[in-house]
Amino acid sequence: MSTTCIGKLWVVTSFAASIASAVGYYFPYWLEGFYIQESGLRHPMYFGVFRRCSYPQLREDGNVVIVDECGRYTTFEDIPSLYWQISTITVGIGACLSLLLSLTAVVTLCVSDIITVRVARLTGVVQLFAGLLLGGGLAVYPNGWDTIQVRQACGGTSGVYQLGGCSLCWAFYLTAAGAGVTMLCSSLVCHAYKNKFNNRASTYSV
Repeated sequence: MSTTCIGKLWVVTSFAASIASAVGYYFPYWLEGFYIQESGLRHPMYFGVFRRCSYPQLREDGNVVIVDECGRYTTFEDIPSLYWQISTITVGIGACLSLLLSLTAVVTLCVSDIITVRVARLTGVVQLFAGLLLGGGLAVYPNGWDTIQVRQACGGTSGVYQLGGCSLCWAFYLTAAGAGVTMLCSSLVCHAYKNKFNNRASTYSV
């Protein structure tokens, strides 16, 4: 089978969506809030699903200092919300599946006749599943906005699906865009390839 024009569009958009999902998943800029010290200074804080930036830390002398760096939680259990743990797993698997499929699709542009109709349809199903995993993880994420860490950064007014004093940041939107495009691309894969044998047969019959 050879790649059609729709197939080339599918490969490009699938690859772009997978990169967007992977980048958005890794960076902790999903949720933005501020930690306000007693002096009135505002320190921006960012939360992802398994990473965070600029978080308060209690020192031995009882003072609170802001650790101005980004990093993942020490262990999986340290992720402050069960829903964020679920989101970490679902979005991670979805991003990996999407990236694996898109890289395989790029190979089909360079090497012809390595995919069949059945494999193409299976690819569409798996891609849809990857998009649903990504979307599901995004939908679960706001359930963790009622944790102590988030409420501290959101002025104490955040809750489940309530941002309070926080706002969504670019990595969340990037992941959401990747999830949406991934699901849309799954409908294009059925038209991405054509059978060379059928094309030759139709040419000879004319």
